[in-house]
Amino acid sequence: MARYFFDVHDLKLSACDHEGTDCADRKAISDEALRALCQIAGDQPERYVSQKLRVVVRDAADRIVMTAALDLSAAWHIEQAEAA
Repeated sequence: MARYFFDVHDLKLSACDHEGTDCADRKAISDEALRALCQIAGDQPERYVSQKLRVVVRDAADRIVMTAALDLSAAWHIEQAEAA
């Protein structure tokens, strides 16, 4: 198993992963990157509306092997939302 590093970037923040995560294959890398995007955006979804959130995956040789991005949007289609 190889170690990969999942760096998180948005317009205001860049956080480099210094610990890394062991991943067995490409699917495991992709799953980890997508899971990280969903978890980060899920904690404060309003922060990421109309703003791209990216995870850049590096290998142990510091080569970028994958980039995953999430672009959230929200649009109202009526004047005022009805409270349920």
